[in-house]
Amino acid sequence: MTLDLHELLADWNCPVGELSARTIIGHDGRELLQLRVDLGLLQMFPDGRPDGTHFHGLPSAVDYFRHELRLGRLPNQPDDWRELERELYQINYRRVALSMLAEECLRQNDPEKAKAHIARALRDIETCLEGISLIVQQRGADYPAGAALRPSLLFHRGRLRCQLLLLEQRYEEAVEEAEQAADELAHLLGITDGSDEQDAAVEFLRELGRRLRRNYDVGLTLRERLAAAIENEDFEEAARLRDELRRRQRQTPPPTQA
Repeated sequence: MTLDLHELLADWNCPVGELSARTIIGHDGRELLQLRVDLGLLQMFPDGRPDGTHFHGLPSAVDYFRHELRLGRLPNQPDDWRELERELYQINYRRVALSMLAEECLRQNDPEKAKAHIARALRDIETCLEGISLIVQQRGADYPAGAALRPSLLFHRGRLRCQLLLLEQRYEEAVEEAEQAADELAHLLGITDGSDEQDAAVEFLRELGRRLRRNYDVGLTLRERLAAAIENEDFEEAARLRDELRRRQRQTPPPTQA
């Protein structure tokens, strides 16, 4: 067995300064994710805690905090909060690796594997957002790392949800997701309608919504038709569209859970 990273990475072509990801099978037969970074790599488990350990007898620090909150307790040990923050960094790295694996699967025309990677990446985004909210709740506004990470997570959540919806041929919902994600990110960044301020991520999502409308010939979405019926006080039509929306929601799970 070699300990030299150059030999371990010899067959892994990765452009200088870029990230790359792959899956391997470990010695115990379990799947592992590897993220190639400058001067080395990160190895993570695809589910549970990325480093494969437990925390206070639970699968992760996030699970421990959820457990304590269900019991009406907010952990107050500094080490617990530091461990939560460390875990969130690990989960975000895994989210990056899963997103890259999904793109590679799409290039290889393997949509089912791509969907599985996207669903895991979305799960990790939701976990990171939940953890950031917990830390902000404990620290107040004094969490600059979370403030910096949250916009990126919201952007990638919108982008990945759209990608998953497109793979499932749910084109109208993909349009709604792109537009809703753009609005949510703009709200977080304090960008209001009619403002001269622009953000590249917000504009990307808005243009994505416009492009999807054109490419898949989506006119008014179900939610837009419902809003129009309510505005026009066409309550019979509004009730019909609301029922249709409920049926769609029952039949098709949210993209994060796909």
